[in-house]
Amino acid sequence: MPTKKSRSKSQRASPKKADTKLVRENNELMCERDESLEREAATSDILRMIASSPAELQPVLDAIAERAARLCDAENAAVFRVDGSFYRLAAHFGQIPTATTLAAVPDRGGVIGRAIIDCQTIHVHDLQAAEAEFPRARGIALGLRTVLATPLLHGGVAIGAIQIRRREVRPFSDKQIKLLKTFADQAVIAIENARLIHEQQARNRDLTEALEQQTATSEILRVIASSPTDLQPVFDAIVGSAARLCEATFAALHRFDGQVITFDAHHSMTESEVEASRRRFPQPLNRETSVGRAILDRRITHIHDIQRDPEYQVRAGQVSFRTVLAVPLLREGQPVGAMGLWRREVQPFSDKQIALVETFADQAVIAIENVRLFQELKELLEQQTATSEILGVIASSPTALQPVLDAIAQSAARVCGSDDATIRLLEGDEMILAAHFGTIPPPGPGRGSLGWRSVGNEALLQRRTIHIPDLQAEAERFPDSSHIGRGIRTFLVTPLLREGTAIGVIAIRRKEVKPFTDKQVALLETFASQAVIAIENVRLFKEIQERNAELREALEHQTATAEVLGIISRSPTDVQPVLDSIVESAARVCGIDDVHLRLQAGNMMVSRAHFGPIPIGPVEIGIDSPPARWLREHGTLHIPDVRAQNEIQLLDPSPPRTFLIVPLRQQEEVIGALAARRIEVRPFTPAQIKLLETFADQAVIAIENVRLFNELKESLEQQTATSEIL
Repeated sequence: MPTKKSRSKSQRASPKKADTKLVRENNELMCERDESLEREAATSDILRMIASSPAELQPVLDAIAERAARLCDAENAAVFRVDGSFYRLAAHFGQIPTATTLAAVPDRGGVIGRAIIDCQTIHVHDLQAAEAEFPRARGIALGLRTVLATPLLHGGVAIGAIQIRRREVRPFSDKQIKLLKTFADQAVIAIENARLIHEQQARNRDLTEALEQQTATSEILRVIASSPTDLQPVFDAIVGSAARLCEATFAALHRFDGQVITFDAHHSMTESEVEASRRRFPQPLNRETSVGRAILDRRITHIHDIQRDPEYQVRAGQVSFRTVLAVPLLREGQPVGAMGLWRREVQPFSDKQIALVETFADQAVIAIENVRLFQELKELLEQQTATSEILGVIASSPTALQPVLDAIAQSAARVCGSDDATIRLLEGDEMILAAHFGTIPPPGPGRGSLGWRSVGNEALLQRRTIHIPDLQAEAERFPDSSHIGRGIRTFLVTPLLREGTAIGVIAIRRKEVKPFTDKQVALLETFASQAVIAIENVRLFKEIQERNAELREALEHQTATAEVLGIISRSPTDVQPVLDSIVESAARVCGIDDVHLRLQAGNMMVSRAHFGPIPIGPVEIGIDSPPARWLREHGTLHIPDVRAQNEIQLLDPSPPRTFLIVPLRQQEEVIGALAARRIEVRPFTPAQIKLLETFADQAVIAIENVRLFNELKESLEQQTATSEIL
C-alpha cells in the first residue's frame, strides 16, 4: 500500500505527462497545418500557371513533377502522356534517372502501363517483392522499392499517368496518394487547356483564310458594282485574286461565244506566255486544252500532271507548267467561258481552292450577265441598287468612368486591409491621379513624371506587380518616391494593362511594416483588371457614339442618293427634275451655301440647275477655262480657301471662300460640272466629296437615260413609219 508521500509524488507527475502529450499533439497539428498550407499553395501555384499561360504546357507539367516529388517525399516524379499506341515521358524531376526518349506500349506488366490500361491508381509497396507481378517494371534494376502511379483521366479515358518513386520500402500515405491524384487532375486540366487552345488557333487560321477569301470576293463585287459596263476590271480582279489565294503560278479567263474561245484576262504570265496565248486564241472548242475540256464537259477539269494526261496536247512553250485547274463559267447551265489556273510543279489544288475558284467563276458570270442586261437596255434601273448599312453598337451600360474608379479604390483599400488606395492613369509622359480612398492624403499634387524613380513608375515600366514590404529599406532603389518621407512603410502597386500595354497603376499602402499576402496581391491584380475593363467600356462607348454620328451622316447621304434615283426612275424622258433634285439634295445634306450644275453646250459650260442664295451671274464658262481644264486633266477640284491660292482663277465676280467642282464624265469625257460653294472657309470632308461625286454620277446616268430613251423612241418612230409605208 503506497504511503502518503509516494501518492503525492505520483499525483504531481501526472500533469507533466499530460502537458507533454498536449505539446506533442499541438506540434503534430502544427506540422499537419503547415503541410496542408504547403499543399494548397502548390496546387494554387499550378492553377495560376495554367491560368496565366494556358497554351504553354511544358512549364506546368515540370512544376507538377517537381511539386509531386517534393510534397509526397519521393525521390523522383515523372509525368507521361499517351501518344497513339504509346506513352512517352513528358516531364521529370528528381535524382533517379528516367529515359527522356522513353516511348513504350502500355502493358499491365509495368506499373505505368497498368495504371493507364486499368485507369486506376497502382501502389506497389515493394517493387522487388512484386517482380513477378510487374516483370516489365523498369525501376527494379535501379534499386527502386516503392512506386506509386495514377492515371491522367479525361472523360474516363487515360491520356497519361504520373508516377513517384522511392529507393526504400516506405509506402506512400493516403494523403500523399490523394495529393498525387490532385496533381494528376491538374495535369489533365493543363493538357486539355493546351489542346483546346491549339485547336482554337487552328480554327482561327481557318477563319483568317476564310476572311481573306470573303474580302477578295467582296472586292470583286465592289469592282462589279463600280464597272457596270466594263468587264475588264472585273476579269482582272478575279484572275488576280484566284491566282493569289489559290497559290497558282498564273491564271487566265476565257470567254466562249458558242463558237470559239477567246483570251480575255490573265495574271502573273510572262510576256512570252501572254504572246503565245494571244497567238493561239481565238480557237475552236476542243478537248486538247483544259479550258476547252471544262467548257465541253460543263464541269471542273483538274489535271494533276499534263504530261501524263493522254488527251492534253502539250504545245511548244507549255512545258513550263504541270498542274492545271479549269472551271467553266455557266449561266443557266450553258457555258459562257472558263477560268484556268496553272502551277509549274506537280501540285494538285485542294478542295477549298477548287471551291473558291468556283465562287470566282460565279462572280465572273454575274459580271457578264450584268453587262449583258445593261447593254440590252432591259431594266436599266434594276442594276442601280441602293444599300443601307447601319453599324450601331448600343452599349448596355454606358456609365461614367469616375464612379467606377472611385468604387474600385474604396474596395481595394477595404478588402486588402490597407490604409489607402490610389489609381493613377497615364497621359502622355505624366501619371494623373484618377481616384483615391483612405486616411493617407493622396500622393503629390495629382501628377507624376515617368522619369521619377518611384515604385509606381517601376511597376508601370516593367508591366508587373511590385511589392515592397518595407519602403524605408528600399530608399536607395526609389530615391524619388515621396512615400518614404510620409511614413509609408509597406507598398503594393500593380499596373493596369490593356492588351499588354500599361495605361496606369493601382496602389495600396500601409503605415506599418506589414507585407500584403499573396491573396491580397491577387485581389489587387483583379481590381486592376476591373479598372481596365471600366476604362475600356467607356472608351468603346465614346467610340460607338462617334461612330453613330458617322453612320447618321452616311444614312443621310444614302437617303439623298436614293431619292435622286427615285426621281431618275420616275423621269425617264425629262432630265431637269433630276438635276434640280441633285443640286437641292447636295446643298441640304452637305450643308453647302450654294450648288449649281453646268453642262457643256458647244464651247461653253451652260448653267442647267442652281440652288442657294449666291448668285451665279451672267458669265458663261468656256470649256478651255482654268477650272474646265483642271477637271479634264485631274478630276475633282477642291479649293479649301480661294484667297489662299493663285493656281486656279475663278470667274465668279464675288467668289466664295471654299470651292468644290466635280466633273460629270461620260465615257471618260467631261460633259459638265457640279460646283459647290461656301461663303466662309469650311473645307469639304472626304465623305461630302464622295457624295457629290455620287451625285455627279447620278446626273450622268439621268442624262444618258434620257438620251437612250430618245434614241429608242426615234428608232421606234422610224420603224413605225417604215411599217406604215410597207
